[in-house]
Amino acid sequence: MLDKGVERRGPPKPAGLVGRFLIGLGRLVVPVAALLSALGVYWAFDVQPAGASPYLTRFDEFVNAVGSHKLGRGLLVLPLVYFVLNLTSRRYGPGLALWTVVLVWALLGGGVYWALTQGLINSFDDDIMPAPLALALGLSLFAGQVLCIYFFDWLRGIPWWEAPLVAALVGGLTQTFAFHVIDHVLVTGAMAGVWQGDIWPRLALLSAIQLCWAVLQLLPTALLRGAIRPLSGYGGA
Repeated sequence: MLDKGVERRGPPKPAGLVGRFLIGLGRLVVPVAALLSALGVYWAFDVQPAGASPYLTRFDEFVNAVGSHKLGRGLLVLPLVYFVLNLTSRRYGPGLALWTVVLVWALLGGGVYWALTQGLINSFDDDIMPAPLALALGLSLFAGQVLCIYFFDWLRGIPWWEAPLVAALVGGLTQTFAFHVIDHVLVTGAMAGVWQGDIWPRLALLSAIQLCWAVLQLLPTALLRGAIRPLSGYGGA
């Protein structure tokens, strides 16, 4: 027998278009801030050459090239980007992770343009880095970020460590080799000789750095799994 005095409510209505937009925007705040911070750490470290370590110079004397930006200390911490993307993908899925990447690059581009127009930066080449080098770094890093997001979503599940390990490694290796190819083409204007010369010790060194980061980031990932759980619909281990 039904109680006439009891108010009965149906299931909650799904959020409308504006509501979904605001929810998505709110979810972007922390991932965007974290990714910007990772890139900020890279830039802060990149002002010094990595050649301060004698072990690195055994692989490649170019490490000591002051101001080259090619093997600055920043590249030793740049894989932090993939750690941030793995946690974002774990929590919110590939869609929001990809939007995080797009928004961060838009903010960086807009910020640099605004600084140039306001006179805060006199010369992009002198105050930041040579434009061809910046283009090579940006394109290769974007490619690595997209593949990192794709592989994490593809492999997420059991065992839990497979997705973050492979995603970070694939993203880092893509960035490493794509940067070399794009930089070579922009400098020489041709693909000829892209794999010749003394490039292999440098690529081996950078690939080893990416592998070490991919393995080491599993520890903080394991510690954060309980706090950063996937939202409903994204599953995972």
